[in-house]
Amino acid sequence: MSIQLAIAGLTYFIILVLAYTIIIFTNLGEEKSEEIIKRAFNNAYSILAFGLLVIYALIVLPHITVDYQTTSYLILASKFISVFTLGGSLFIFTRKRCSPKTERF
Repeated sequence: MSIQLAIAGLTYFIILVLAYTIIIFTNLGEEKSEEIIKRAFNNAYSILAFGLLVIYALIVLPHITVDYQTTSYLILASKFISVFTLGGSLFIFTRKRCSPKTERF
């Protein structure tokens, strides 16, 4: 039952982040929004790759026994951290880019 709740929570959070991404893309200029979204996705992909690498290392190591349920929870946690990083990066880069102090003409 808890795995279904985790998947539902992850899906809800993904929808929120994608909605925020669409808002950024439509409200800011095309060049600014592409730069912000590209940097945020690069951060999220690197976090996801690192998390999956750690999970793979835990599975391969002979001294640590990891069953299928634990592996699935670890993969979900890695994906959740990646989506959280994406949302946080989008928020921070948008605030940093739109503040009057960082605008240069």
